[in-house]
Amino acid sequence: MVSDRIIYLDLVKFVAILLVCIGHCYAMAPTMQSIVNQIISSFHMPLFMLVCGYFSFNSLDLSFSKLISKKFCQLLIPVLSCTILSMSLFRGGVNELMGSVWFLRTLFLCYLTARICKYISLPVEIVFFISWLLLLVLPHGGTLMLNFLYFYFCIGYLFHKHERKINIYKTPLFLISLFCFLIAICNQWTSPCKKVDLYFIIHSPIKFLMQTFIGFFGSITIIGCCKLLDKVSIHSNFLKASLSRLSVIGQYTLGIYVVQTFLIERILSAFIKLNNIQTSPIMVDFIFVPFTGFILCVLCYYIVRISRRNKIVNILFYGGLKY
Repeated sequence: MVSDRIIYLDLVKFVAILLVCIGHCYAMAPTMQSIVNQIISSFHMPLFMLVCGYFSFNSLDLSFSKLISKKFCQLLIPVLSCTILSMSLFRGGVNELMGSVWFLRTLFLCYLTARICKYISLPVEIVFFISWLLLLVLPHGGTLMLNFLYFYFCIGYLFHKHERKINIYKTPLFLISLFCFLIAICNQWTSPCKKVDLYFIIHSPIKFLMQTFIGFFGSITIIGCCKLLDKVSIHSNFLKASLSRLSVIGQYTLGIYVVQTFLIERILSAFIKLNNIQTSPIMVDFIFVPFTGFILCVLCYYIVRISRRNKIVNILFYGGLKY
């Protein structure tokens, strides 16, 4: 039930999926040099993975077989279904075979890696760090951005584990992250996350560190802002009601991610070109594309709400989750 949920965490999930939708809408303006997209792309997938890591805390206490079974149904069945449908409709060949709903594949691998790590008789903080380093140096560790995003998955898990201690320092952590993220934006250090491999780390170590820290600071900034809004909303019934409605959308992130893959990435981006609008590029960048992303995110939410009533659709595309 909604009343049993933590509003600001669902709000964070809503912001994460909204940023994904907005980011993909920039494919509708391919010739535009976007400022907003550069900022969004620097942290929206780290934010998504950090949130997933936070909510993985209980699942990673399951036995290996139960975890694999649960996540196979929740993540890999939608991957298989989306891949088959996408290859049938769009005939993308290898690109569709490997890239369709790629984040769900990466998330499954993060669960798998983290669960194996928990079998090792060492503090999980140490094991997670060592496993991340191994993924950074192993060949093909950067496939599906696994070695990069796994870091945020682990951070999310550890945030949940040490939540009481972290809450003591939540204000300075938020302020430091906000300050550092604003510095990165002002200095134009934000950019889409690059694939990480050993070559990139050796030849561009500063870029690797900046990419990692900007992803972290941007994620903490969003989480802190959502928590602050939730706290302030007690003084405004309108704000509280608005945040409550948006947080409900945040409960449907997996389904929205799947639907937007087809609706935004595959269909609308091929037919709609927002850069043809006769107005200033700044208006397109800061208003039209984000607004379009918001509208489409809400549309995807309603599509999921309606289509999930069909049990087969829910199992094949939404992981059979009970919303």
